[in-house]
Amino acid sequence: MIKMKDLIQDFPHQLQESLNITQQYKISIDRTITNVVICGLGGSGIGGELIKEWVRPHVKVPVEICHSYTLPGYVSKSTLIIACSYSGNTEETLSAIDEALNIGALIIGVSSGGTLTEKLEMHNFTTIKVPGGLPPRSALAYPLVQVLEVFEQGDLLRKSLKEDISISAHLLQDQQEAIIQEAKSILSDLGERRLLLYSEDTFKPVLLRTCQQLNENSKELAFFNVIPEMNHNEIVGWAKPTDNLLTVFVRSDEELSRNEKRLDLTHGVISEKAATRIVQAKGQGIIQKSLFAIHLFDWLSLFRSEENGVDVVEVNVIDYLKAELAK
Repeated sequence: MIKMKDLIQDFPHQLQESLNITQQYKISIDRTITNVVICGLGGSGIGGELIKEWVRPHVKVPVEICHSYTLPGYVSKSTLIIACSYSGNTEETLSAIDEALNIGALIIGVSSGGTLTEKLEMHNFTTIKVPGGLPPRSALAYPLVQVLEVFEQGDLLRKSLKEDISISAHLLQDQQEAIIQEAKSILSDLGERRLLLYSEDTFKPVLLRTCQQLNENSKELAFFNVIPEMNHNEIVGWAKPTDNLLTVFVRSDEELSRNEKRLDLTHGVISEKAATRIVQAKGQGIIQKSLFAIHLFDWLSLFRSEENGVDVVEVNVIDYLKAELAK
């Protein structure tokens, strides 16, 4: 029986194992690439969102994420499609891949098997095989590192970023107990409230991942927004106090000076209206800090599931939707 606690605790090891997988293959890109589209949904898709943000300062071509059945209209034979489906059977991703095959785009898959692997092998495209049998949300390390490796081997970056993954694996292992204790402290502050997260936009994928984990693991809603965008709209919604939210600000020394000031001011406004807390992301650089925050909030989602008395693994409503759509 799968124990989510063991899978969350194993995240640092999964990162290192995924780095080891990158040494087992070589990717050949036989054409000039003018743009990249990463296709994936849910636990398979969030890795693409993280990679897009991490490579943003270093990437040589535009990158877009596709969480849809259809591809952007600019996709062409010079587009690299990275198809992420942990099971290999995500219908939206398979639909997008059929479109990519018709266009003649270059496709590289990341999957544990399934229809995606069969389809790409049939058309002589590479699929990077990752370990299977896990809930996709607990297998983040595998597609995450492999997508980054595609960028690295494809010479699409101006510098290598993999060392940050290795450092993060050691950091998370060393900090595991402190991370667990901080997660429990956040849980205590949360009480009966819902979680609302704010950060600089660089951490947007981390906040999205956190909400997804609260949704699936804890079986409850959670919300987020980012600076500076929320300063142009959502901040006005704080006109009245509320007892229903714990607002967590995810902070780091990576913040742009103007966003740092915005976050300070925004925290001042909201702290007069609701309960707030600051989480400081640890590590050097955006990758290490992102993985630190992800690990922290994964633990929070586990402890929240225990507090809520729910089965952390079950996703019956997703299974129902898939079954109905398959009819």
